[in-house]
Amino acid sequence: MQTQNNADGPAQTGLRMLYPSMSDVPLSGLYLCEDLRALIPASGVYTYSNFISSLDGRIAVSRPDAPGGLGVPEQTANARDWRLLLELAAPADAIIVSGRYMRELAHGTAQAEPPLGNDAPPDLRKFRARAGLPPQPALVILSRSLDLPPDVIRRLAGRRVIVATIAEATPSAVASLRQGNLDVILAGSGAVDGMRLTSALAERGIQLAYSIAGPEVLHTLLHARVLQRLYLTTVARLLAGEEYATLVHGKRLVPPFDFALSALYLDHQGPDGVDQLMQVYDSVPRGDARDVVPPGT
Repeated sequence: MQTQNNADGPAQTGLRMLYPSMSDVPLSGLYLCEDLRALIPASGVYTYSNFISSLDGRIAVSRPDAPGGLGVPEQTANARDWRLLLELAAPADAIIVSGRYMRELAHGTAQAEPPLGNDAPPDLRKFRARAGLPPQPALVILSRSLDLPPDVIRRLAGRRVIVATIAEATPSAVASLRQGNLDVILAGSGAVDGMRLTSALAERGIQLAYSIAGPEVLHTLLHARVLQRLYLTTVARLLAGEEYATLVHGKRLVPPFDFALSALYLDHQGPDGVDQLMQVYDSVPRGDARDVVPPGT
């Protein structure tokens, strides 16, 4: 998940569209003008995700104060990318996060509060109102352990919260969450299954699901072949380092999960004036995936 990093006033100079055509386009409204609801399948959920990365593929680097020891690099986080993250959240019925993110909120090490809270930009609040959507998207929390800090759950009062966990989850923990008026989905054995997750969300009237979670959740969505679109910002910086996270983490996907480039934008006003590319990829399904362990590992 990207950091806010002075997102209240990103410079509104524009971008250069490089594909599918060449033209100058404004930053504000770049993703907001996309009609994602027109892409919702006849039955099911349209699921999309968003990341920011360095040129050498770092989405997170060593950060001792963060649970798990990794956090978004300060050298890539920037307000212009954050604005686009918020625009992607604006039409969403639900935002997918991880249990780790909830614990980061409790520790004060999360990059930001869940998008479109009380500090949401006025134009995005108006967008949701015009679309007949609740002020805030629902929050879908993926957690096997159900180690969800009660104080953080209480902070989400007034926001619809759905917790997706596994069949082996401790029954008392499931009961406690349900007693707190949280909707708990048992969506797999051993790990949350992306297909069961999206089917359960569809049953609950959620049609647009936006994942801002990390590489493990992305793997969950890719393995189930339920991710339709990926938004990726690449900052033209090399960070290196031995402790880092990259875009997706998990067993190999066989066959690979293929994408087709849908749009490409060049921004000359990335962090410290460094160039960054905003890329939009649509999935190209190639059949069912299965877990394999690479030979010799």
